[in-house]
Amino acid sequence: NDTATTAIYTSLFVGSVRCVQETGGLQMSKGALKELYTVLPAIDLTKEFAENPELRKFVAEAYETRKEKLLKKVAMPAFKQELEEYVVVGNLPIITTEKQAKFIEVFLAIATKLGLAIAPADLTMPFKDGKSENYGCIFIKCSDIKAADSVATKLDKIKIGKNVIKTTIMSDYAKRLTTPPLVKHSFSKVDLHKWMIEPIAQQFALTIDKSVKVFWHTDPKRLTEDPVEVKLSAPIVCGKFSWSPQGTYLVTRDETGIAFYGGPDMCKIKEFKHKEIAGYKISKNEEYLYIYDYQAGFEQEKKLRTLRVYSITTEKELREFSGLNEEKPESFGWSYDGKYLAKMSKDTLSIYETPEMHMLMDNTGKRTSIKADDIQIFSWNKTNNFLAMIKKPIDAGSRTSTVMVIDIPSREVVYLKSIPRLEKFNLVWHPCGHMLAIIAVYKKPGEAIMKSSIGILNIDKRRTEYIEEETTEVTQFKWEPTQENHFGILRLQRDMLVNKDETVMEVYHLFTMPLKIHRIPEASRACSLSHLHWSPLGRLMVATRLIDPEHYLSGATYGTQYFYYIKGVQAHAINAESHDNAAGANWDPSGRYYASYVNSAARSEHDAYKIYNCFGETVYNEAVPKLMHWIWRKRPLSLLPKSDIEKTEKEIHEYSKRFKQIDAQIKEQMAESINSDKKMKVDSFMKKYLGPKLEKYKAEKVDREKILGHPEFIPEEYEIKEYVEEELIEEKLVPLQQQSQYLPTFTHLY
Repeated sequence: NDTATTAIYTSLFVGSVRCVQETGGLQMSKGALKELYTVLPAIDLTKEFAENPELRKFVAEAYETRKEKLLKKVAMPAFKQELEEYVVVGNLPIITTEKQAKFIEVFLAIATKLGLAIAPADLTMPFKDGKSENYGCIFIKCSDIKAADSVATKLDKIKIGKNVIKTTIMSDYAKRLTTPPLVKHSFSKVDLHKWMIEPIAQQFALTIDKSVKVFWHTDPKRLTEDPVEVKLSAPIVCGKFSWSPQGTYLVTRDETGIAFYGGPDMCKIKEFKHKEIAGYKISKNEEYLYIYDYQAGFEQEKKLRTLRVYSITTEKELREFSGLNEEKPESFGWSYDGKYLAKMSKDTLSIYETPEMHMLMDNTGKRTSIKADDIQIFSWNKTNNFLAMIKKPIDAGSRTSTVMVIDIPSREVVYLKSIPRLEKFNLVWHPCGHMLAIIAVYKKPGEAIMKSSIGILNIDKRRTEYIEEETTEVTQFKWEPTQENHFGILRLQRDMLVNKDETVMEVYHLFTMPLKIHRIPEASRACSLSHLHWSPLGRLMVATRLIDPEHYLSGATYGTQYFYYIKGVQAHAINAESHDNAAGANWDPSGRYYASYVNSAARSEHDAYKIYNCFGETVYNEAVPKLMHWIWRKRPLSLLPKSDIEKTEKEIHEYSKRFKQIDAQIKEQMAESINSDKKMKVDSFMKKYLGPKLEKYKAEKVDREKILGHPEFIPEEYEIKEYVEEELIEEKLVPLQQQSQYLPTFTHLY
């Protein structure tokens, strides 16, 4: 009953409760009670509490007083600025103090190979209190923050034995201490893939003045009556928008950045702020994104100033490329699966891995760029992580350039070939990834006309082949997106009568064994064309001339759509439809419909869009005032990962058997349902129409018998049986000799 003893007990009790409350507990834990009884084993106030209400009241008041002091928030520790120069190297092997000197010697040797000059005095390896084991980490002191960043980048993911080390800059901890608490995103969760449930209908979006609307094309000659209007947060630039690579998001760009819209109501899902934004590019898997802006005064040359890489899922900035000089938008590019981002400069090609955005390691474990001389262009494969590039040699007198295909991440050279040194190149991978087209434009000495050469590189698991075709200047090259191995080109040809260039369309077929190019004469057309559009399913191609609103030519003819069917080495012109002043055209993902539209900036009297079927027949057209942009919604090839697709292809026979059984059951059910419906209709007809007639007929039976004078024969009232009776008319005896004339002969059988 001593007041001092009670105060001690209360203080310890409150401290124990505080420990439990900080960890989310509501009652004193068993561990806290055990600790309390260990400190004060002789104190037991249970009996006193029961007998003395004043003591209970005193303890309760003391508890409330102490709780306010002990449960108040602890101030965030201040970060010391001098710690920013340190790098934490973690996930190191656990060693004892006896092996410390040897380990530091090995660690410094690895750092020296990576080009890092680290003094032993700058290393600090902490050990556990009272134990000879370390914590598995080292602190490295650097000269400044920039040096710390370089050390962390080069040492990250280096292997020491079986351990892959991880590095962190101490300045990152300072950012965490000053980062405000995470605020939940205000955007609601929506079903982004509900639109894919519809098996037949396709969606398209269009810009009308300052609004964007999404329509369903459910029937060839009818649209949905209630389109969904996108809830834009800001006016978009030039009325333009785009669909993400798999059609999940509708992406718009305004003066402050870009916004992602999706779901059944097309509400805003994500947004990325970037001042003076000039453009963006989304990875094919829709997981990453980069946004860039131009240098002031170099907008026409499209020289980049800053490029930022973001994770679309987390909306987190992964890396910033600042201080860019000669880089342009085409200097960056995503791999087909979004795992890598390539950055091209004059003499190097740097590959960065997502999501860490660290530079790719070479075979020696160093994070280095791919060295090359005067890289002109590069391009990622569409289905594999192959990277093709064209580079010039160091020797200015050399007359050849080099085409190189590299496998990433191994950096193995898959293909290497020298070609004539020319000034302008283009690389176009086949959508299936097994072929690469190299288009070069050049001018022969003494000739005024530009020429082109088309080189086709066939890359597969067994062989690598190259073939070249020379022609006049090629302005467009388009692969057929299937394994049919067709490609179409648009090339310039001089018309000597009017002394003017005209565009010639040609389609070629590739024979693969051996590699050979064959021109299809039926698919050639000499007229003013600007674009080729292959159907996503192949075989169908549309050639057209679309208007460019910024370079509108008065008196020129725009908009005629020429439809072709191409199979093997044969081609057929299906149809030609006119759409005056058409500014854009594209196929829907199913390959069943094709659409063209007129941009209001093209000085057209009627802003409208047309939808054609695959035979080139107009099935729908509508006049829309102030139409700015029109595009079909994309669809992913499959939501399954590549491994599941390969597994399904191997087991397709097992699936087909099971599905055939299911189809047979469905057909039986449908047949039973059809027969049941037929019987129901017949019974209904008999009951509704023949029933009353039959009752009337039976009611008039007496009158009919009076007229006939005898009972009326009704088949339903009698049972009919048929009998056969035979009657012997004559019996005659025939001699045996005469019976042969009545028997058949079988001599023809022998």
